[in-house]
Amino acid sequence: MADVLETTVAPAAIERAMTIFEKFAERDHAELVQARKALTEHIFGQVAAGQADEERLVVAGLARLKTIERMNAEATKNLTHSSGPGEPEDGGPSAQKP
Repeated sequence: MADVLETTVAPAAIERAMTIFEKFAERDHAELVQARKALTEHIFGQVAAGQADEERLVVAGLARLKTIERMNAEATKNLTHSSGPGEPEDGGPSAQKP
Protein backbone atom coordinates (compact mmCIF):
# COMPACT_ATOMS: atom_id res chain seq x y z
CA MET A 1 0.00 0.00 0.00
CA ALA A 2 2.85 2.39 0.79
CA ASP A 3 4.20 1.98 -2.74
CA VAL A 4 0.88 3.07 -4.26
CA LEU A 5 0.78 6.09 -1.95
CA GLU A 6 4.34 7.09 -2.81
CA THR A 7 4.04 6.51 -6.56
CA THR A 8 0.47 7.59 -7.25
CA VAL A 9 -1.35 9.42 -4.47
CA ALA A 10 1.46 11.69 -3.21
CA PRO A 11 2.60 12.85 -6.69
CA ALA A 12 -1.03 13.48 -7.71
CA ALA A 13 -1.59 15.52 -4.54
CA ILE A 14 1.58 17.50 -5.17
CA GLU A 15 0.57 18.31 -8.75
CA ARG A 16 -2.95 19.28 -7.75
CA ALA A 17 -1.75 21.49 -4.90
CA MET A 18 0.84 23.18 -7.15
CA THR A 19 -1.80 23.87 -9.80
CA ILE A 20 -4.00 25.54 -7.21
CA PHE A 21 -1.05 27.40 -5.62
CA GLU A 22 0.03 28.81 -8.99
CA LYS A 23 -3.44 30.31 -9.46
CA PHE A 24 -3.30 32.26 -6.17
CA ALA A 25 -0.80 34.85 -7.36
CA GLU A 26 1.85 35.56 -9.98
CA ARG A 27 5.12 33.99 -8.86
CA ASP A 28 8.51 33.71 -10.47
CA HIS A 29 10.16 30.38 -11.31
CA ALA A 30 12.40 30.36 -8.21
CA GLU A 31 9.41 30.81 -5.89
CA LEU A 32 7.59 27.93 -7.59
CA VAL A 33 10.62 25.66 -7.33
CA GLN A 34 10.95 26.42 -3.62
CA ALA A 35 7.22 25.88 -3.11
CA ARG A 36 7.32 22.53 -4.91
CA LYS A 37 10.26 21.39 -2.78
CA ALA A 38 8.53 22.36 0.47
CA LEU A 39 5.26 20.83 -0.71
CA THR A 40 6.93 17.56 -1.71
CA GLU A 41 8.68 17.23 1.64
CA HIS A 42 5.49 18.03 3.53
CA ILE A 43 3.21 15.69 1.58
CA PHE A 44 5.64 12.77 1.72
CA GLY A 45 5.95 13.44 5.47
CA GLN A 46 2.18 13.24 5.76
CA VAL A 47 2.16 9.97 3.80
CA ALA A 48 4.88 8.57 6.08
CA ALA A 49 2.73 9.56 9.06
CA GLY A 50 -0.16 7.52 7.66
CA GLN A 51 -2.24 10.00 5.68
CA ALA A 52 -3.59 8.29 2.55
CA ASP A 53 -6.43 10.59 1.47
CA GLU A 54 -5.42 12.67 -1.55
CA GLU A 55 -7.86 15.48 -0.73
CA ARG A 56 -6.46 15.83 2.78
CA LEU A 57 -2.91 15.78 1.41
CA VAL A 58 -3.76 18.59 -1.02
CA VAL A 59 -5.39 20.71 1.69
CA ALA A 60 -2.55 20.07 4.15
CA GLY A 61 0.00 20.92 1.46
CA LEU A 62 -1.73 24.19 0.57
CA ALA A 63 -1.99 25.11 4.24
CA ARG A 64 1.74 24.45 4.62
CA LEU A 65 2.57 26.64 1.61
CA LYS A 66 0.39 29.44 2.98
CA THR A 67 2.15 29.19 6.34
CA ILE A 68 5.55 29.41 4.64
CA GLU A 69 4.36 32.34 2.54
CA ARG A 70 3.10 34.15 5.65
CA MET A 71 6.39 33.52 7.49
CA ASN A 72 8.40 34.81 4.52
CA ALA A 73 6.23 37.93 4.25
CA GLU A 74 6.65 38.60 7.96
CA ALA A 75 10.43 38.15 7.74
CA THR A 76 10.59 40.49 4.75
CA LYS A 77 8.46 43.06 6.57
CA ASN A 78 10.72 42.88 9.61
CA LEU A 79 13.82 43.36 7.46
CA THR A 80 12.45 46.36 5.58
CA HIS A 81 10.96 48.02 8.68
CA SER A 82 13.81 47.41 11.10
CA SER A 83 15.55 50.41 12.54
CA GLY A 84 18.97 51.33 11.35
CA PRO A 85 21.88 51.91 13.72
CA GLY A 86 21.16 54.69 16.16
CA GLU A 87 17.49 54.98 15.21
CA PRO A 88 14.85 54.40 17.85
CA GLU A 89 12.76 51.30 17.26
CA ASP A 90 9.45 52.78 18.40
CA GLY A 91 9.49 55.75 16.06
CA GLY A 92 8.97 58.01 19.09
CA PRO A 93 9.62 61.73 19.29
CA SER A 94 13.38 61.41 18.92
CA ALA A 95 12.78 59.69 15.58
CA GLN A 96 11.03 62.76 14.19
CA LYS A 97 13.02 65.45 12.44
CA PRO A 98 13.18 68.86 14.15
